[in-house]
Amino acid sequence: MLGGLFKKFKSASPLALWNVSFDGSDIVTSDGRGHERKMAIRDLTRVVVATDDSGPWGADVVFLLYSSEPDPTCLFPMEANGIDTFMAWLSIQPGYQDRELVRAMGSTKVAQFEVLIVGENDI
Repeated sequence: MLGGLFKKFKSASPLALWNVSFDGSDIVTSDGRGHERKMAIRDLTRVVVATDDSGPWGADVVFLLYSSEPDPTCLFPMEANGIDTFMAWLSIQPGYQDRELVRAMGSTKVAQFEVLIVGENDI
């Protein structure tokens, strides 16, 4: 009886279906439901971490990847598969703003933090 109850509550978060990965010279994001987006790394102009006010209990962190377009080209939640690989890559890029990421992780408000600003010939 309790096993069924635990199984019901243990079901995976839909955010864990998301993926972020590298495919050659592209960053690839997927929502786990068939919607995939690709962005050439050379087109990346900035990475923004957006937070909302559901933290610290809710899933409140989303990564937004921008090219020259005004809207994000790719996005994925902090819970995405591959986040560790993405963060390792991000943290060694010229223009990476560790202080902004720390501010984002401590935020409990609706806010945006630029964690990477790409200069000409940086990536």
